Amino acid sequence: MPGKRYFRYIAWRYLKSFLILLFGLSLAVVFIDYLQNAHRLSGGVNHRILYVFFTWEYMLTLLYPLTILLALAWTQVSFIRQNIFVALYSFGYSRRQVFRPFFLMALLIYLVFLGLQNTQFAYGRSQAGAILRSTEAQQKVKDLFFKYNGDFVYVRELDPVAKVLKGVTLFQLKDRRVDATIRIPRAEFREDHWVAPRGEIRQKRYDSDGEVSGFEERELKNFSLLEGYRPKVVKLIYEGKALTLIDGLRAWYLLHRQGLDSSRVRATLYNLLLMPLFALALMPILFFTTRPYQRFVRMERIWIVNLGASLLAWAFFFAMYRLGISGAVDPNLGQLLPLGLLVLFSVLFYLRQTRRE
Repeated sequence: MPGKRYFRYIAWRYLKSFLILLFGLSLAVVFIDYLQNAHRLSGGVNHRILYVFFTWEYMLTLLYPLTILLALAWTQVSFIRQNIFVALYSFGYSRRQVFRPFFLMALLIYLVFLGLQNTQFAYGRSQAGAILRSTEAQQKVKDLFFKYNGDFVYVRELDPVAKVLKGVTLFQLKDRRVDATIRIPRAEFREDHWVAPRGEIRQKRYDSDGEVSGFEERELKNFSLLEGYRPKVVKLIYEGKALTLIDGLRAWYLLHRQGLDSSRVRATLYNLLLMPLFALALMPILFFTTRPYQRFVRMERIWIVNLGASLLAWAFFFAMYRLGISGAVDPNLGQLLPLGLLVLFSVLFYLRQTRRE
């Protein structure tokens, strides 16, 4: 195969295998999920179609790292049976050159799905859950209490769809004691902050000796507060749901700025950004440990090894994500450290396998 035709040929075969497996697996899981939850779906056919579609979007995101490895195994088995590897090596291509199209195509798939996480595609799980619950009230977050610029805020109810806060109480501190309380019946989100049409402030009044002599009450109008606390960011912080990468980064920044625990947000971000990289790290290990000649390999062994390694790695990192969300395991230890070790081992293994080429 002269020039770069071999690259396009391998990349296309791998991509075709990936798409077939991804659509097949995701649709099968969605079908099973629909059979389990069909009795809970209310409304007409439109609701059912939307539920299936949003669930399918979530399953694509969940299964594509696993499918990257399964597609590698499928393509390898196909090439071994057709003696394509033998033909490629007889033309003088090295194992590094043959592996490159697989890896670069998998990297492209990872980047495509990473881009999709910044679109409405990322809300598939939440939207499917909303349809299953059949009520917008379930989308509301209630009884929030968090820190804001050294003060504390209590919110009775957040509606992230309407972008409205209800029953807000802001506790302003002075020398670690409550100096004033601001009560706001309702606030709406505008641009990058919340605006309350009206509110009431009750502040301590001090005498010349610094002792509390009473309280001063006054009314506030068009009061601005909670700069940077976007509705979906607040929802992510308190529910740990996977939203867009931008929302996740904003939430992480806010928590870091306020000096609060960010383990739940970090677990979510690591799951979006880093967890799929385990598939890329396993690719050279699985590729170079498989012999390319048909008479030296057993096809069922390739499937067992690849499927077993892929499922174990995928299940491990997904479990670490769930433990990180719950706060049981620090995401840096449960997700970041194992992935870093796997990537390091993969790079060293790849360099060892290709150093003589």
